Amino acid sequence: MNQLTNYRADSAPAPYAAPATLAGEGEGRSALPVVEQIWTAILNHRNLAIGVLAGVFLLGLLATFLATPQYTSTTRLEILPDAPVATSVEGQRDKELINELSFYNTQYSLLRSESLAERVVRAGNLTVDKDFLAAFDLGNADASMTSVERAGLARKATEILLEQLAISPVRNSSLVDASFTTPSPELSAKLANLWAQQFLQASIDRRFAATSDARKYLEGRLDTLRQNLETSERALINYGMNKGIVTISSQRDVNGRTQTETLVGADIAEVSKALSKAREIRIAAAAEVNNTLTGSAAIVAPTIGSLRERRAELEAELTKLRITFEEDYPAVVSLRAQIRNLDRSIASEISRSTQGNREAYNAAVKRERDMQAELDRLTQEYNSQQRESIEMAILQREVDSNRQLYDGLLQRYKEIGVAGVGTNNIAVVDSAKIPEKPSSPRLMLNLALSIIAGIGLASGLIFLLEKMDSSIRDPQDVTNRFDLPLLGAIPETDQAVAKDILDKKSTIYEAYFSVMTNLSFLTEHGAPRSIMLTSSRPQEGKSSSSLSLASVLAATGKSVILVDADIRNPSLNRYLEMPNKKGLSHYLSGDDSLEEMIATLPQFGFALMTAGKTPPNAAELLGSDRFSFLMDTLLARYDHVLVDSAPLLGLADAPLIARRVEGVLFTIEANSTKNRVIATSLMRLRMAGAKLFGAIVTKVGAKNNAYGYGYGYGYGYKYGVGESKS
Repeated sequence: MNQLTNYRADSAPAPYAAPATLAGEGEGRSALPVVEQIWTAILNHRNLAIGVLAGVFLLGLLATFLATPQYTSTTRLEILPDAPVATSVEGQRDKELINELSFYNTQYSLLRSESLAERVVRAGNLTVDKDFLAAFDLGNADASMTSVERAGLARKATEILLEQLAISPVRNSSLVDASFTTPSPELSAKLANLWAQQFLQASIDRRFAATSDARKYLEGRLDTLRQNLETSERALINYGMNKGIVTISSQRDVNGRTQTETLVGADIAEVSKALSKAREIRIAAAAEVNNTLTGSAAIVAPTIGSLRERRAELEAELTKLRITFEEDYPAVVSLRAQIRNLDRSIASEISRSTQGNREAYNAAVKRERDMQAELDRLTQEYNSQQRESIEMAILQREVDSNRQLYDGLLQRYKEIGVAGVGTNNIAVVDSAKIPEKPSSPRLMLNLALSIIAGIGLASGLIFLLEKMDSSIRDPQDVTNRFDLPLLGAIPETDQAVAKDILDKKSTIYEAYFSVMTNLSFLTEHGAPRSIMLTSSRPQEGKSSSSLSLASVLAATGKSVILVDADIRNPSLNRYLEMPNKKGLSHYLSGDDSLEEMIATLPQFGFALMTAGKTPPNAAELLGSDRFSFLMDTLLARYDHVLVDSAPLLGLADAPLIARRVEGVLFTIEANSTKNRVIATSLMRLRMAGAKLFGAIVTKVGAKNNAYGYGYGYGYGYKYGVGESKS
């Protein structure tokens, strides 16, 4: 049975957005957010995802129970960058800090070295250890084995040790863990402790071998450097005494060179400071003299300032009295006398201040000249000593060089001597203990990894399937991909559309009513009078859409006729359970009894012209002039003529009919028809000159809920579950 009986009523389309969509505004519609796309893909393939997760989970569970238990024992070592020896060699500690990373990498490599594994095999006599041989299926060693066979067994034991060893440095510390994993808990502890012991012994052996020859060489070099240092120091002291150069102090710079300070140099520094101080005093005294001469002594002399302030007050009071009284008025005469006394006092204070400043200035000038003369004398004496101390500087550099060589070599000799005592920079912090429970397999970890692997595998499969699926998921993609207006989205239903369309509260009726409403916006006279419905391939809902759209148009009071033009595979008569005796093929073949070919359907409200018998030349009949004459005749009798044509791919019927109707309504099955098939079909229609009104997306189901085309979002809101259908 075709799509009419395969619908499910668990979803419904979203109402038609707006007439603007017909003009192509849907092209700007953005896709779903990435998170929502992922969630939609998971829901669409949830059965596959659950199956993959369950399969991988069971495999992980089975592998865990079949695996041989393994026991891990760990010993912890402390590895210091160097033996704990105090040293004061300049720059030595900084150099060790820089090389610390390379030092630890070297130690980790030594812990994993093949030579250490060979030492462990020899020290533990593992080639004859029954527990070791049994744990790794190496057979039994006996006295009859040749030397070559024993060497081969030792190599295998060495390889096994390196495979079972795990070195794990403890973060931000000098500690490192050495672990062994074997089927025997006792053997794991034994190997871990044996490995740590042999690593410590190997480190001590390397230290003793490295210090023996170095001490002999350093002893000979120290004697020579000591003699050179004594000779150079004696020559330096004798030269200074002969030239009369008195050294007060000496100090070394960062490069180890000695900087000396002589008596003459110290005197020059002191006299220079005294000269600078005298010059400052002289400048200050000159400033005082200038202030007195320019009349600004009141600024620096508080007495003069207060006198002038008092005179200003009396002058202001005298001015007020002169306004009222004459010059011989006693108060005016008294004020003039007071002002004259203040003028004499101010002049006396200025004279006294000027004399004191001049005396201080002369004393400052004399002291500055004396300091300058003393500095010139000391400078001449210092220059004379500098010319004589060139040879002394050469001798000082030789002393510094010999002392640096001697001190550095002596410190190195002491460090080597201490290292030769046997102090090691490696120590065992925690010895390995016999583990009480196996370290692997770990059930919860393996199950968690199985779940992660299952999620990854399921995600990969879902991603691959989504990439391979080019069908229509979001009905708006019709506009975005094919530049075709979306006229409606039809939900799936579990009832026959021929029955469901009669219920005006059903989701099918509401969906096709929305399509009819959108069609009314296409032309100036409302819904097109003649419409052809077609699809890319069979079973896309084309015939059921024709039947439903005819019913909805008839319900508006229009006279409608539905013509089944799929004369190769007629289906409308089967949907409506009607006979297909005479119909379109008979009329196109020349039969003019049109009334006998048209059946009235009162329950649907429209008329039907069946396809008739299947002719051998369907394309020739549909392309004849009689089909055009038929369309004219039907349009004269009915308000709307709907033509249900054959699918496009592989047939020429639909393009031939498309030129004789007002426009085409293209039907697309959601989640099924591929983009390439749709594009090819639309190209054929456009090449035939057909006018495409838009598209209907059918069988919109649960996979399309994320795009707003589900039952709960659409028509289920209008008619609740508790409301019975009429």
